[in-house]
Amino acid sequence: MAEGDASYASGIQSVAAGSRAVELLPEGTGRLGARSPIGPRLAYVIDSTPTMRTIAGTLLEVHGFTVESFDTFEGAVSRCGEQTPDVAVMEPHHRERDALDVLRGWHDDIGEDRPPVVWCTTVTPTREHLQDGADLGLRGVVIKPFRLEALAALVVRVVRTHERERLLRDAGVDLRAITGPLRAADTAAWLRVESQLAERYTRPLSLVSIGAATPETLLAVRTVIRNVDLIGLLDARTAAVLLPDVPPDGAAVVARRVANAVMVSERVPAVRTCTREPGESGEALLERALRA
Repeated sequence: MAEGDASYASGIQSVAAGSRAVELLPEGTGRLGARSPIGPRLAYVIDSTPTMRTIAGTLLEVHGFTVESFDTFEGAVSRCGEQTPDVAVMEPHHRERDALDVLRGWHDDIGEDRPPVVWCTTVTPTREHLQDGADLGLRGVVIKPFRLEALAALVVRVVRTHERERLLRDAGVDLRAITGPLRAADTAAWLRVESQLAERYTRPLSLVSIGAATPETLLAVRTVIRNVDLIGLLDARTAAVLLPDVPPDGAAVVARRVANAVMVSERVPAVRTCTREPGESGEALLERALRA
């Protein structure tokens, strides 16, 4: 299976939770790793099991993270007061303290700059638990046992998404609408931000354009993509699924799903893919997508 196919056909789920979506990797999920290194990042690994700390820490170090490991939440909380990590990988339940208590403390003390969190657990969390976590920074859950590459790939995606959200917030994009269709102006800002990230880290950026932006079309598209994928408006008539870190083969997989979904319309809109070229700006990508 091609890497792009693996990215969208591996059984990965996403759960809408409040104003965010939490990516959920079921037991045994496989996912190929990132194509490009994450760059210098600090990760906390918090788990009462030495074996899990070693496995997770080694995986993340291979992907470019500096890792600090803790066997209790208290040690991580104390250390976070000195240096906030870029991501925290933790078990949601601990003999001494619940992870939600830690997330609440980081939410109160650090605010928007709190680290995104990935849970590693043997039990699938309830929707209520996911929603509480999402409101406090939870962005991913992996169910044990898992394939080793799945955890590292999820953590990399979570960190990149967190950086993306921070830059979008700085650009004036209303993140409360992040799970709904972005306005055309916000879509243009998103493409500018994402083009900068793609250039900085040499990673792909694709989109799938849909030649209709009706509520019915947008609803059909949302049913066949992940909640963590954004839908934008290129203009008043054209919608797009925005796919950071997805190469052309992965975009083609999404395009096929989208095309099948919108075929139920009386007038079937055109569905096309567009991948950023090296050095291409967000404005140029937007213009080329509208010409396609």
